[in-house]
Amino acid sequence: MYKKVLVPTDFSSYAHKVQDCLAAIPGIEEIVLLHVLDARNPKDLEGKGWSWDSLIDEARTRLEEQADHLSYRTGKELEIKPILKVIIEPMSGADGVNLQRPKPGSGVDLVDVGSVGQAISRVAAEETVSLICMGAQGKGLMEGMLLGSVSTEVLRQSEADLLIIRHQILPKESGEHQENLCRDIFSRVMLATDFSSAGGEAEARIKEMSDVHEMLLVNVIDKENDFAEAAQRLNRLREELAAPGKNITVHVLQGRPSDEILSLSEKHDVSMIVMCSQGKSWRRQIRVGSTTFDVVRRAKYPVLVVRPGK
Repeated sequence: MYKKVLVPTDFSSYAHKVQDCLAAIPGIEEIVLLHVLDARNPKDLEGKGWSWDSLIDEARTRLEEQADHLSYRTGKELEIKPILKVIIEPMSGADGVNLQRPKPGSGVDLVDVGSVGQAISRVAAEETVSLICMGAQGKGLMEGMLLGSVSTEVLRQSEADLLIIRHQILPKESGEHQENLCRDIFSRVMLATDFSSAGGEAEARIKEMSDVHEMLLVNVIDKENDFAEAAQRLNRLREELAAPGKNITVHVLQGRPSDEILSLSEKHDVSMIVMCSQGKSWRRQIRVGSTTFDVVRRAKYPVLVVRPGK
């Protein structure tokens, strides 16, 4: 289903946990491992003796090491392509002398403008990946933060499907068990649909998931009079998805869509939520609707955001 997957990394423990999920992605054959180095911060450069080259060399080494270990972590024979993007801009050193622009090296691409999220979205387009898999947070995560700035930017800008993984990173001294959200990630899947043409993309995607043992088909209605039609359409979809050994249930809910979707996901302890990036009222220039954004921001489980067709 997803042969070529882009995996951004900032070398944090959070990013490492996300990589444990890759083996569960159906049909994965190639991983584009991307690190975007934001080298515009003078404080980072000062710690490296005001040298872009030393900062880039360190990032390149860490990226190559992570690429070498990635096949071992997934337990599969996968093609791994490491890419290093470096965001730089003209600046002066402590003595007021302009820093010499670093020369592009093997596997390094210099970017003059933009943000980390924009760089990730551009690489996804350049590499024509079918999926971006990343964590909800990164190095700068704060307790209580539900979605990091980079993840938010990619969610809003990228045209590729996006799998957002949320982990609870526990300190080693806590002694608590680290929850593994990647185990059987495609086993108990909730599909939230509004029956729109854009939502049909999410329905098509879930039909390709052969490892799903349990499906929850969900539609949230505005008023009680819509119940019969919603139930009829969900039951029709259930018949299309029916297969031996697959348990499929239909849920018609009423209320605020994101609240109802999240409440049901927690009640049934789903392994993943699948939904389209836009709904009935989407405009082409808006790449993520308010309901999808709210679910991704607040969900305790992985969320697969499916983009509408071209």
